[in-house]
Amino acid sequence: MRLPKRESLFLTLFWTKRLVFVMMKSAFEERGIRMADYNLHTHTARCRHAAGEDREYVEAAIKAGLKTLGFADHCPQFFPVDNYYSHFRMFPEQAQEYAESIRALQKEYASEIRILLGFETEYYPETFDKLIEFVRPLHLDYMLMGQHFVGNEYDEGSYSTIDKGKGEAYLSQYVAQVKEGLSTGAFTYLAHPDTVWYEGDPAFYIEQMTELCRFAKAQDIPLEYNILGYLNKRCYPNPTFWDIVAKTGNKTVIGYDAHTPELLLDHAIYRECEQNLLKRGITPVTIDEINLRNIK
Repeated sequence: MRLPKRESLFLTLFWTKRLVFVMMKSAFEERGIRMADYNLHTHTARCRHAAGEDREYVEAAIKAGLKTLGFADHCPQFFPVDNYYSHFRMFPEQAQEYAESIRALQKEYASEIRILLGFETEYYPETFDKLIEFVRPLHLDYMLMGQHFVGNEYDEGSYSTIDKGKGEAYLSQYVAQVKEGLSTGAFTYLAHPDTVWYEGDPAFYIEQMTELCRFAKAQDIPLEYNILGYLNKRCYPNPTFWDIVAKTGNKTVIGYDAHTPELLLDHAIYRECEQNLLKRGITPVTIDEINLRNIK
């Protein structure tokens, strides 16, 4: 049976693109360079600083050749003050719709890609129990820890981790707070662990971050090499930090931290990040080597 001309052309283009993708993937693997096959750090427009529909992220991931896509948008928080709410996370009333949207896409695209539902959140001791109680009914697949603030966001004496020029007390507080958060057992991996913009004594940085890396390794919690930070030339990924990771032997993942669907299609930036790890003797782990810790 002969197909109509339009359908025949469509199939030809489809299989040509597929063949090119397979050939590229094979060529990279022969050179010891893998193309990404999973990403667990994906945001949505609900956080108010990302763009694109949920479906667009899924379709971009499929086009990029990913086998697993995890959504981990910025989790709602429950602040004990009336005059403050984060400008960079979804509101609590959006969480149910977020979960329903991702689960619906999970079913719709089940034959093409594995989709996971998660959140990225900070560890704030005074509000963490309430956060866990809030997310438990959503039946998340995992949560990421992304510590964007030291202390919290609303008290005097709290700092954004990307504030420039902080000293030793700030760094040691960051390390202590992250360790306490990781010890809860709630987090699958630590996103951008080197986000702190520290400008003090280099020896103190090495001491503190070595302590953090050893603790994460003992907890079997991978550390993330953050593509978005690398792409935007932020204070992270920090080369000194990743030299420490190479010595301590932590499990490492590469996370896109995607705030647009298009970033998932940037194979070149993924390869650059992977090479930065490989030259240090760090091989990113596969998805099967990650312990997806969900909230019971």
